[in-house]
Amino acid sequence: MKRRKNPVPLSSKAAEIEQAKKLYTLFTGHEPATVVATIRKPEMPDVVVEIGTIDFIGYTTVRDGQIESYIHKFHSTARPLFCVKPDGKQLYMIGGSYNFTERGIVDATKKRR
Repeated sequence: MKRRKNPVPLSSKAAEIEQAKKLYTLFTGHEPATVVATIRKPEMPDVVVEIGTIDFIGYTTVRDGQIESYIHKFHSTARPLFCVKPDGKQLYMIGGSYNFTERGIVDATKKRR
């Protein structure tokens, strides 16, 4: 007897989890651990204060088993807005023209040389 696949697609949340796991693995070079913590997802307020643009971002992560620090300088046409919640307790990086790939942050508008 031939088995048929379940015709019901993954829920959108399950599909996003799978997509997130794949991106994590491509970027870090290792499989994600099981869920070890739950974080509170901040709600996007209806009003934010625009502070300026983000010229660069720095971050530290484990990649291929090594602790690595990165600084990404955004091309002038790719910069996201730097905004803050009106009470000053939450920062937001909004918009911009970039993607996060296995290479890290990649400006979408930067011309290749």
